[in-house]
Amino acid sequence: MEMTKDESRGYLGIMRRRYEAVRRKKGRGHVLDEFCGLTGLSRKHAIKALSPKRPAPGRRGCPPGGTREGTALLVRLWKLSDMMCGKLLRAILPELLASVARREAVPEEVSREVLRMSAATIDRRLRKAKAACPGGRGRRRRSSLEEHRREIPLKVEVWPEAYPKEPGYVEVDTVAHCGGSMAGSFVWTVTKTDVATHWTALKSVWNKGAVGVCGSISEFIAEAPFDTLMLNSDNGGECINGHIKRHFSQFLPSVVRTRSRSYRKNDNAHVEQKNGVQVRALYGHGRIDDESLIPLMNRINKVQGLLKNLFAPTMRLLSKERVGAKYVKRYEKEPKTPARRVLESPLVSEKNKAKVRALLTQNDIMELRAALDADLRLLARKLAAAPSGATSEGRPNRPSDGSGPRPPPSKARGRAAALPLSPPPAPINRRQKKTAPIFGVIFI
Repeated sequence: MEMTKDESRGYLGIMRRRYEAVRRKKGRGHVLDEFCGLTGLSRKHAIKALSPKRPAPGRRGCPPGGTREGTALLVRLWKLSDMMCGKLLRAILPELLASVARREAVPEEVSREVLRMSAATIDRRLRKAKAACPGGRGRRRRSSLEEHRREIPLKVEVWPEAYPKEPGYVEVDTVAHCGGSMAGSFVWTVTKTDVATHWTALKSVWNKGAVGVCGSISEFIAEAPFDTLMLNSDNGGECINGHIKRHFSQFLPSVVRTRSRSYRKNDNAHVEQKNGVQVRALYGHGRIDDESLIPLMNRINKVQGLLKNLFAPTMRLLSKERVGAKYVKRYEKEPKTPARRVLESPLVSEKNKAKVRALLTQNDIMELRAALDADLRLLARKLAAAPSGATSEGRPNRPSDGSGPRPPPSKARGRAAALPLSPPPAPINRRQKKTAPIFGVIFI
């Protein structure tokens, strides 16, 4: 077993004192035999290393050059250039020096010293200034996402199976209402779905900030009619950050957070499917960059959740097997609503089942459909009347039309002003004119 550097340094100090204490040649020979046998060094190398008269090692490499005045002028020019790296700073040193010389006298020898510096010398002379810079600009800061990702286990290593039968295994993802351009600020929708029951909830937030996304997830965990056991997300920073880590460790310690493998979107396939079936079916692919529309969108999301969870049956995927070049999928023979799966599950408490029964009693399909269509028409009018000119592609799709999501617009609006994140108001229940219910079987 090899010794570490600290162990080697300590052992060398002990043997050096032993070698110095022994005065006879034969005794020093025994010390050298032991030292060479343990370290593997040659005898001449060992004599030089253990000799008490060995001179202290000096500084290797070229002697340090330059003056304090030259370093001070270089630091000043570096800050004037907005803290460029050595290669970029070297190219504009003459212009920077000329600009300084027009305003004050600069010694000629100091100017020549700075102009003679290479890019590597500039970086070396600026090392202390970069380290003392309050912005941490000396060296690129390592992303905190990597640290958080290492703390969260992969879904494939923790989840009991790909299609768990027990409620509580939840997948979460975000949908961008950007209209094809990620520039500026706009609305995001956070989708949460339970794999076993298909219970799904939507929440629209502004700019997918950590506070808004964390609030959406914690609200789902508190309102879902089952206990959340594990929560899986992709590797995006909206779900993997310090704010969510502290929130879960303090308020939700029993929920295990997992993440998908990189570039494996099928690890989060259930919620990805809901992004298209529910979110895009409601709002299309257009850009929504008006923060005042978030309360209306959350009202739509709440009604949509009641319709899908209480009255829209789905066929749950039971298994997926590769046979030759094809995949064979097996589904449930009888379609069931998420509410029915919750009521039939023996692992759900009676208290949570009572919540589902109360929702079934209090809500009517026709009233929910009328309220949803009315709010969608209101949202379409507001988007059409936006002062910046919302395109037709940005208008939400009404479920009654059956036209499906529209393609992204060819021209996206310009960069919007970054607004501070504020939680949307509580959804308001609205009841409108009754219309015929439209719902169907969704294959997953």
